[in-house]
Amino acid sequence: MPGSACEDAAFSLWRCVASVAQRFCGGTPSSPQSVASASSAAAGTFRGKPLPYAGMTALTEADLECIDQRHLYRKPADPGAKRELGRQTVGAGGRCRHGWPQAIVYDPLYRERPDKSHRLGDTTRLTCPLLVTAIDKLEKGGAMERYNERLLSGADWEGELQKVNEAHRLLRLELIGDRSAELAEVRQILGQQAFAIAMRSGLASLRPEARPDVKCLHAQVADELVRGGDNPIAKQVLRDIEDQGVLIHGSEECCDNCDVRVALPLARWKLDRCKNNVGKRLSRGRKQAASRATSLAGDVGSERSDEDL
Repeated sequence: MPGSACEDAAFSLWRCVASVAQRFCGGTPSSPQSVASASSAAAGTFRGKPLPYAGMTALTEADLECIDQRHLYRKPADPGAKRELGRQTVGAGGRCRHGWPQAIVYDPLYRERPDKSHRLGDTTRLTCPLLVTAIDKLEKGGAMERYNERLLSGADWEGELQKVNEAHRLLRLELIGDRSAELAEVRQILGQQAFAIAMRSGLASLRPEARPDVKCLHAQVADELVRGGDNPIAKQVLRDIEDQGVLIHGSEECCDNCDVRVALPLARWKLDRCKNNVGKRLSRGRKQAASRATSLAGDVGSERSDEDL
């Protein structure tokens, strides 16, 4: 059933209360986000300008370490090395009850590494493992088909996806700014036609002329957590996962997954599986950890055998 106006108002009120609580209380004792860091994050900028939306905050070094190692499961940065994620991101969207980013905004005009050419990419990404897991289950349960029916002509979400896509087209233009040389490099690589399509696409690279399709519920929720209050699709997703018993602002245990000080085998909650590249990295990391454990057990067994001789 579609969410009522009262439900929308309640969700918007929750976002407001959570934002105030995070900024003034700094999260739970298990979180490294302090009142001071929250205050400095609130004044974040990108390329000398204020962050695009009022609910956004700057990403701290602790945020970047968390996202790199516990949200995206990338290899830890070398000591003293600058995190590539820091160069590729603009800031954080909403934060959970523990103070960690639940969604981030990417610089759409970026380099994967300093020696690489510029690329043109999407602007928002959902990173919270708890929400990612819940939405994976929702998509597998057929929710996308039900949502797409509500985008059709005469349905309650008619025209809403176009508004979301237009907001992201404008966000891309705002973040790119006056970087004409970098844009020219991308245009040369992509070709004029592909470049024009990329520049007018919306959320998750959706084209304005395409058949209405929510495409990715993770992207829809990321949009809501970044812009706040204007995405009815994402609000319905969040209501639906709440109905499954998931606390959308974070559970008591999920902070263990995000706190790099807590070893994942000891975490009270951790990401079990995930689709796309994150899932591949997670699986690869577990295989490597199991291999190291087997090797260590073999070494210990060998030492004991030598002692018995």
